[in-house]
Amino acid sequence: MGSNDEVWWDEDDLIRVLAPSEQRFVRHGTYTGRSVTVRGVLDPAALRDAFGLLGYAYPVLCCRIGEDVVGQGYLLRPDERASPLASVRDGDPTAIEIPAVRPAAQLAYLDIVGAGDHWRVTLFVHHSIADAAHCVELLARLWEYYTDIVDGLPAAVTPQELPRSLEWYVAACGIAKATVSGFEEVTKALAPAPKEAPRDSARPAPSALARPRRLRLDTAATARIVELGHMLGVTVNGLLTAALLRAYANETAGGALALGCLYPVDLRRRLPLPVATAAGTNMVGAASFAAQVDPAASLLELAQRISARLDHDLSEGIVHQSVLHFPDFYGGHRKYSLAGHIAVTNTGVVPTLRTPTGLMLTDYEIVYLSAHPRPSTGASAAVTFLVYTFARELTIGVLGAGADADNLLDAVRTELTALSTVRTG
Repeated sequence: MGSNDEVWWDEDDLIRVLAPSEQRFVRHGTYTGRSVTVRGVLDPAALRDAFGLLGYAYPVLCCRIGEDVVGQGYLLRPDERASPLASVRDGDPTAIEIPAVRPAAQLAYLDIVGAGDHWRVTLFVHHSIADAAHCVELLARLWEYYTDIVDGLPAAVTPQELPRSLEWYVAACGIAKATVSGFEEVTKALAPAPKEAPRDSARPAPSALARPRRLRLDTAATARIVELGHMLGVTVNGLLTAALLRAYANETAGGALALGCLYPVDLRRRLPLPVATAAGTNMVGAASFAAQVDPAASLLELAQRISARLDHDLSEGIVHQSVLHFPDFYGGHRKYSLAGHIAVTNTGVVPTLRTPTGLMLTDYEIVYLSAHPRPSTGASAAVTFLVYTFARELTIGVLGAGADADNLLDAVRTELTALSTVRTG
């Protein structure tokens, strides 16, 4: 299947070289986190036991990631006796902190903090082994196991196979690399000189936690936006992406601005052979859109263009093979730069998480942890928007806007409020 699927034995450890879709999260030690606040009676010991069951059910959580001399990552076979560690401590449940145990020592962490009837529970999973959908699947299973333990029910735990990369599934489906990546409108060619990974500093950088600033719409406004998309035959993703691009143009330039947008597309249900959520690591291809975005022009027309471009790239198979172009954009052999693009990550609707009677999840956030941040081998976005719906309320998070995050969120709220009031006859 290619180098990313090479597996061999070395001193009783099974090793799989990480594919480019997985490699790009190694240098920073990037963990994707899901943090929920809960009200009610929480049994930390039972939750810690549930996390142990999660490691048994999903052995990849007990693996390790190693690096060779050139910084290429590989997945190490899990120790059958290993169990991912959870930390429990008294503290302020409104805060989110770096795990108490040493980051990068394992691929999953559970941080439980609070007291009385107010708690915060944060699950961190290394991004090389789990994308958004996979991480949410793990979070849902964690709460199922916890609920069974508290209710005195036998937990149904079946060990899963180690997940495969998107590259592996693409190859298994016979999908080949095309001449176009689909990112042409948002990229710039780099000089043809050899690219090497930036030299690491003598002293490793400390771990860093990114907690996006965010806004939430109420259930009524969220429902109206969804209904508008259905009535107009435009995807909600198209509507929201259009609103976010307009907000960025208005806040940054006060008017029309040429923008390039890049966003992930979950391919689990779009491949010829559907893939179970936890059977893949990072199962997202990428799609792009570029245009002169004018806040004074029609938002709906922009949304239609965004949706039409995605429909075209999906129907032509461009998104399906986009992952095969990742080495051209990330890592030491990159040929192109994505610097300055706007990233929009829409993870959809958060499923209802099962909890015992008397315990309620009151909030949900997406956070990121860089366990060993080092100089990047790929250009970052100008700003990243995170989009998801929890408890029927649309949430928009912002990463990378610095001191302007609040102003940008105000501009986003203005766009979404106007969108929620559109009438279609």
